[in-house]
Amino acid sequence: MKHLQVLLAFVLVSLSLVAACGPLPTPDSAGTPTSVPASTGATSIAPPASTPAQLTSAPPLALQPTLKAVPPTATTPPRSITLQEPRSGATLSSPAHVQGSVTVSPFESTLRGRVYDASGAVVGEGPVMVSAEMGQPGTFDGAIPFTISTAGPGYVEVAEISPKDGSPIIATGVNTLLAPQDTGAIELPGAGERVTLPLRILARLGRPGEQVTATLRWQDGTELAQTFTLLEGEDGGGLLIASLNWPGESQPPEPPTQTATLTITADSAAVLQQAVVVLSPNDPDTVTVKLYFPLGEDLEDVQLRIPKTAKIATAALEHLLWGPPSPNLAGFGTEIPTPQQVLAFPGRQAGWGPRVRLLSVTITDGIALADFSREMEAYGGGSLRVKVLRDQITQTLKQFSTVQQVIIAVEGETETVLQP
Repeated sequence: MKHLQVLLAFVLVSLSLVAACGPLPTPDSAGTPTSVPASTGATSIAPPASTPAQLTSAPPLALQPTLKAVPPTATTPPRSITLQEPRSGATLSSPAHVQGSVTVSPFESTLRGRVYDASGAVVGEGPVMVSAEMGQPGTFDGAIPFTISTAGPGYVEVAEISPKDGSPIIATGVNTLLAPQDTGAIELPGAGERVTLPLRILARLGRPGEQVTATLRWQDGTELAQTFTLLEGEDGGGLLIASLNWPGESQPPEPPTQTATLTITADSAAVLQQAVVVLSPNDPDTVTVKLYFPLGEDLEDVQLRIPKTAKIATAALEHLLWGPPSPNLAGFGTEIPTPQQVLAFPGRQAGWGPRVRLLSVTITDGIALADFSREMEAYGGGSLRVKVLRDQITQTLKQFSTVQQVIIAVEGETETVLQP
């Protein structure tokens, strides 16, 4: 009986202690207590947001993008972009050349290039293509056109963009100095050059697709004007490659030899000028050459008056590369790649220009070696085209008595070039 009384007393004491401590917490279905201790006065810290991808060179504060981290998987390496060009601190004029590599090629193998000015405003933007299959390492080489009015600090950025919402995933860039865009330049004809009609023109100005007017004004007031549409040059800017000549409906004027001014005017208000000396067709310092072009199934010669030169074979081939002289009412063609074909050629490589150029012509013991630039590779193949192309060059050179055989080279290579 005494032991029973002791046990009852122990139970009563235990129940009193439990009542004093309050109810025990009970776990919910996830194992989390439904009751939590009261606040102790400590500051509450929110969970950190996902860590943004790091820029390899941070832009000014105003240019800092908000990026999304993309964690690597078991089969995908960490995503990164390495920018080799431009260098930090480089002075750039439009377009900004960008070159580098990626560890993982982005969606549709396309990066976004941007140019920012000192205030953080976007002054240029464009796609930058990656040479690789999606998800694989690759390289990129592109140009970002931009427009600024005054020189100053800037920032060039290349970023991978999310296909879901268009936000940057990862980016890299460098601080640079930006120079105002050049108004353009006339590369051909050269200043003071002696020329004949048709006048060969190569100029860079304006925007692709823009209409420009080329006007040749002789010193005596004679004027010749024609409108052309600018091509998109290899640098992304406007490019004019054309021949200026009188229309063929009537007998054209034949001003005597004199100085003339070539003026090119664009809708964007860009104006370029070049002074030349235009030789009259009957000037004793001109000579007639034959240029060979296909007409239907035959190869026919077209006679053209050009300035006299000791390198007459070189001059004839250079005119041949420009295609049939305008206005070409007879409908002659050419199998030599045109500027449009060169610029659109799928196999063109970095460093290609906008047209096929003649590098040199040497004649030794009756053998003429004509060496052309690599843009000649844009001919695209085909046995018939190769035959006609070779015949155009060969027949144009064989009009000269010093040439009995013709060898064609591309960048010095003769064995594997111009294959069907």
